[in-house]
Amino acid sequence: MNYFIQDMNVFYATIYGGILIGILFDINRSLKENFKIIKKTSFILDVLFWIVITLIVFIVVNTISKFQLRYYHFVALAVGFILYYNTISKFILKFNNIVIGFIKLLIKKIILNLVTILENLYYIIVYSIHLLFDIIFYIPSIIFAIGRKSSRRPLVKRK
Repeated sequence: MNYFIQDMNVFYATIYGGILIGILFDINRSLKENFKIIKKTSFILDVLFWIVITLIVFIVVNTISKFQLRYYHFVALAVGFILYYNTISKFILKFNNIVIGFIKLLIKKIILNLVTILENLYYIIVYSIHLLFDIIFYIPSIIFAIGRKSSRRPLVKRK
C-alpha cells in the first residue's frame, strides 16, 4: 500500500511539471504573437522551446523519482498540460500579452526619449563647434579687415 501512495504522490508532482510546460508553452505563444521578428525566426524559438521542455522533464523526473522513469510520468505530464491548457491558459496568455505589450510600450518610450536627448546633444555639440570656428576664424578676420581699412590713407579730393 505504501508504494501505491508513493506512486500517487509522484504522479501528482509530475502533473505540476506538465503545468509548468503549459506555462512555458503560453510564453512561447505570446512571444510569437507579439514580435514580428520572432514570427520569421519561429523555428529557432521552437527548437529552444523543446530543449527547455526536455530539460524540465529531466529535472522533474530526477527530482521526483531519481530517474526511475515510468509510463505514468508521461501520462501525468500530459494530464498536467491538458489540465492547464483547458483551465487557466486563456488568462495566462492574456496576462502575458498585456505584460509584453507594456514592456514594448515602455521600451519604445525609452528609445524615443533617448533619441530626442541624443539629437539635442548632437545639435548642442555641432553649434558649439560652429561657434568655436566662428570665434577662431571669422571674428579675427573681421578685426584684421577693420584694421586694414583704418591704416589706409584717406583719399583727399583734389580741386
